[in-house]
Amino acid sequence: MADIFDEVSEELKQDQLIKIWKKYSKLIITIIFLIIISLISYQAYITWNKNKIETISEQYFQALEELENKNYSKSLSLFLNNSQNRKSGYRILSLFGLAELNYQNGKTDEMIINYKTIYDDEGIDIYYRNLARILSVIKDNSNSFDRQKSLLEPILNSPSNLQIIAAELEVMLFIKFDKIKEAQKALNVLLKRSDMSFEQKNRLELIDKIYKTYAK
Repeated sequence: MADIFDEVSEELKQDQLIKIWKKYSKLIITIIFLIIISLISYQAYITWNKNKIETISEQYFQALEELENKNYSKSLSLFLNNSQNRKSGYRILSLFGLAELNYQNGKTDEMIINYKTIYDDEGIDIYYRNLARILSVIKDNSNSFDRQKSLLEPILNSPSNLQIIAAELEVMLFIKFDKIKEAQKALNVLLKRSDMSFEQKNRLELIDKIYKTYAK
């Protein structure tokens, strides 16, 4: 007798499962399908992203090679393509590459714009932004003293690994624009700093000797 009740109970459970399946089968299948698609998409994204990074890397080094070979149009195309990808670390390197390309190609105005794109972008690490300021001043032969000096001010007035280099460049700017007294004063201040490298101190002491001899 108990076996009969067990069989009836089992049949009722099966009937309930069948009814539930008929009612929710589409929803269950959809959920399973979405899970599978999500997993496939995630794996596909990882593979795609890896391949994309490899492609961007290859394009960057190819751009450098084209630049070395003075194939400016091809190098420009590759650097531009990489510089537009904001999520890639090669974007910053490509912007520096574009600046160097324009400098070598005699396009100083375009070079200055490239460096400005870097140092105006607050999303870029301050070290690279300061480096862009320094390189812009070093390679700029067209802008005024005030314009170039103003680019160095943010580095000179705040702690930075590049501050000592900016201070030396400031001396060079004074000399370049024939501001000898200002150059000598800045040089004297700089020579008293203890954080200079041996090579930098030798350079500055040589400049100091030259101007002291010239002054006599």
